Amino acid sequence: MAIEKTIAFKITVIIICIPTTAFTLNQYAKLIHHLLSINYNWLFELMVVLGMLVFQFLFIYKNTWRLKLDYYVNMLLVSLTGSLLLWPLIILNLLYHCSDAVNVFYFLAVVTVMFFDHKKRVAQLELPVFISYTWIIYRFIILIFIL
Repeated sequence: MAIEKTIAFKITVIIICIPTTAFTLNQYAKLIHHLLSINYNWLFELMVVLGMLVFQFLFIYKNTWRLKLDYYVNMLLVSLTGSLLLWPLIILNLLYHCSDAVNVFYFLAVVTVMFFDHKKRVAQLELPVFISYTWIIYRFIILIFIL
């Protein structure tokens, strides 16, 4: 019974993290929309987040179902942390228009925090360290298409 509750909790976390991350990144994208080459919207970011899960699966598919679920929960909690860290910037831009340099630098600072959090969580799960780099590579691949 406790195992079923744990799995249900983890699935709930995943269900909350995915749209929250997509929504937040869409709000951030509105700050830099003139720098993007595509019409960036909430649905696009939702597909990017879901695509990240598929992309990372390529590197964890040999692991147990439980470890894959644990990894996805941890990866999405890192994304949720990044989302929460972006909200001060989003709110600040509602009150005062920040320059593109400030918006991009802040975003890169958040990504740096997320990367080290991801590395820590990957180590705790005893997964190979390269998985943190594939997580970044995926975002760079997306970046190529949106800039």
